[in-house]
Amino acid sequence: MNRLALIIAGAAFAAFLLISNTFFIVGQTQQAIVLQFGEQQRIINRVGVNQPGLYMKVPFVQSAVFFDKRNLGFTLAEQLIVGSDQERLVVDAFARYRIIDPLRFYQQVTFEERGQQRLETILESALRQTLGAARTDEIISTRRSDLMRQIARQMDAEARGLGVQVIDVRIRQADLVTEVQERVFERMRTERQRVALEIRANGERQKVGIIAEATEKSQKTKGEGDARRAELFSSSYGRDPEFAAFYRSMEAYEKALPAGTQMVMPPEGEFFRYMRDKDGR
Repeated sequence: MNRLALIIAGAAFAAFLLISNTFFIVGQTQQAIVLQFGEQQRIINRVGVNQPGLYMKVPFVQSAVFFDKRNLGFTLAEQLIVGSDQERLVVDAFARYRIIDPLRFYQQVTFEERGQQRLETILESALRQTLGAARTDEIISTRRSDLMRQIARQMDAEARGLGVQVIDVRIRQADLVTEVQERVFERMRTERQRVALEIRANGERQKVGIIAEATEKSQKTKGEGDARRAELFSSSYGRDPEFAAFYRSMEAYEKALPAGTQMVMPPEGEFFRYMRDKDGR
């Protein structure tokens, strides 16, 4: 009985080994390479296709190697970068990538951890090369987005040799070394003040020009209006001399007697003749 139990247990163990070395599961987030004596036989569920599920391989002859199918990422430790203006910056960045050719990735680095180490080296090199050719102010603010795109393109070109696609690279921080921060910020403030003064001076010149042009047009228009007014009055005066005399008297009253004016004058004088009679008699 004991011998029979041992035989059954041995058979069950052998069956378990056979099954476990024959069947394997590829998850939704995985891609797999089936190898036979180190040579690729097939790739399952690679990026761009959807083939998760239960698969079979030749037991003890073939093996399955799994890699992540999802977007992966890592953060690069702080790096000391010297810009083109010889100012020192402390920069750290992160990258997002995915394995698009699992066979090439396996042939080049074998393991995901080793692949990430290679990618960190590539990113560090791209950072130093790209940022080393830029000025400090460009890295900190004015060209930061453009520089990140350049780094991502350069890193992606090198990472393709590993079977990896670089999705994005971001500079998380780019700070001046403490001892030079105040000096560089003062230089940046001085430059901004110079630009502001130049813009303000240009604005003042434009303002003077606009006002002068407007004044010229205003005077020209007023002169034309006055001439037309004089022409109309002259024409009207010639047609009705009595009306002309009345109108001049009304103008004289308005100009000579503004609001609040007190005058002592005899009402019989010539100045008030239209006050005594509408016909000025």
